[in-house]
Amino acid sequence: MKIRSKKDVVALQEKIKTELGIDVSEYRNEEVAENFAELILLPQYVVSWVIRPIIFILFIYFSGFKIFDLVHVEYVIYATIGFVLFLFFGILFGLVLLIFKMKKDIWGITDYSLDILKQSISDVSKVNGQINEENKKEVLSLLFKGVIHIVTIPLFCEVIARRIPLIGFIISSVIKRILIVISDRLEFSEDKINDFVNNPDHPKNEVLSSYVNTINSVSDTLESFVNFSFKIVQVPIFIFCFLSLSVLLLFLYLIH
Repeated sequence: MKIRSKKDVVALQEKIKTELGIDVSEYRNEEVAENFAELILLPQYVVSWVIRPIIFILFIYFSGFKIFDLVHVEYVIYATIGFVLFLFFGILFGLVLLIFKMKKDIWGITDYSLDILKQSISDVSKVNGQINEENKKEVLSLLFKGVIHIVTIPLFCEVIARRIPLIGFIISSVIKRILIVISDRLEFSEDKINDFVNNPDHPKNEVLSSYVNTINSVSDTLESFVNFSFKIVQVPIFIFCFLSLSVLLLFLYLIH
């Protein structure tokens, strides 16, 4: 089930309610998200990885008034077009640096999502009655998609966009894209949950333990998904950064 729109998210939420009897939205915890965002978006963090590169690039821009031999209309062209090009490149360059640093923090958010997944299956009385031989693996996948799309993405994107002016929507978009890829690619092995599906008298605490072990097993290999997701996000930003630098250098060559 691919989730690409708000309509898909609503359908996913209703599907989980209908099939599993769980309202995933109840696991939203804005305080936890705020704490994560505070950790990820500390002023020093943003200044070090985004603002400083922009300031450095703008310093080069202002130095250009003395470096280049500008006359008459060239001052106006450099002051206007040059500022836009320098600033745009500075923002992209800052984002490139930020993405390298964000990888570790994204893993923290993903791990948080897995913790919510453990909470959601702890109510075995709601989940266990809906499990059979055919859907045992799909239960975890469905719940994880619900956690990612109903809880994690909206919660963290809202907090990050609210906390960072101007570029917050860019950072939240990057995080959203990564989490969507993780949600689409993640698969749960059914090996560890075979026993209790085939044995309806299996103790509930062992049922829960089987699910938790399955989630922990997935967690051990999930880092490769995070790395893969970051590569997907990095490529277009690197391309735009390179194109921006090329246009900027061409502009400086022509005006010089």
